[in-house]
Amino acid sequence: MSASGVGPFENDSAMDLLDELRELHEGEVIDALREALSATTDVEPGGYLDRDLGEPAVAASAVALAKIKGRIDVLEKVELADVIPEIPSPFFSLVVSALSRVLQEDSEAYGLWIDAGRGDEWKAEVERLLNEAGEVTQGASS
Repeated sequence: MSASGVGPFENDSAMDLLDELRELHEGEVIDALREALSATTDVEPGGYLDRDLGEPAVAASAVALAKIKGRIDVLEKVELADVIPEIPSPFFSLVVSALSRVLQEDSEAYGLWIDAGRGDEWKAEVERLLNEAGEVTQGASS
């Protein structure tokens, strides 16, 4: 089944990441989240960021934020409540970098939502996550 909504879990790439996370042992989950996020930051600025890299990074960010913010209902909805371990606050500097990268003009995901006439809606959702991640990183450095 294909998914195509502006929410962080409403696309096929995100659903693939969620499926992968459900299959992992707790100790492997942080590495998988880190890998999804790093895939975006490894693309040079000005280089084309494929949606298959950007969308999982948004989903990974939403999962990590749901865990650290205690939003168990979000994790239950995507069947990850018992899978996601505690996430250290310093992890969120990578979340900030990844989400910032996904919002750049050379991001395919962003471009596709603009073309579909829902770019502002998608961007607002990603910016909401980015703001939350920024708050976590600021709290960690205090």
